[in-house]
Amino acid sequence: MYHHDIMRSIMQERAGERRAEARAARNAALARRAREFWDERSQRLARPVRRPSGRRGAAPAG
Repeated sequence: MYHHDIMRSIMQERAGERRAEARAARNAALARRAREFWDERSQRLARPVRRPSGRRGAAPAG
């Protein structure tokens, strides 16, 4: 009976560790995908910097 209790306890500990590892791996993958998504989105939505052409609102030359 003691052997059974010890083995069950060990299996529960290992299962808990494996679940924690799987949870950490899923969270890491989700974070990586989120970073990639937001990086790509910011690059897509980024507008090029426009410099004033000097025509609008510029004082007349002369």
